[in-house]
Amino acid sequence: MASNFESSIKKGSDLFFDFPCFICQENEINTEADFYCTQCSKCYCGKCVQQHNYLFKKHTTLGKEKISSWPDVKVAVDIEEECQEHKGEKLTAFCEDHGT
Repeated sequence: MASNFESSIKKGSDLFFDFPCFICQENEINTEADFYCTQCSKCYCGKCVQQHNYLFKKHTTLGKEKISSWPDVKVAVDIEEECQEHKGEKLTAFCEDHGT
């Protein structure tokens, strides 16, 4: 039964990350990114960046210590985070059931 409980917790997560991992997001997993690839213009978590770096050895990945160099992602995140109900306000939480 513990696995069903764990599954419910993962599905019910309300966490929003400024920089979600691209690969995890594609697989409907909510994970925060720790790296950004300048060639792919995508963010990756620690686990996924290992796979990325193995496949794309010549790509440059930047860690969070260089987060100011992640401009393409920051623009997209700012657009997505604006609240539809309160213009100019940042989105702080989202309810999937009610779409608000």
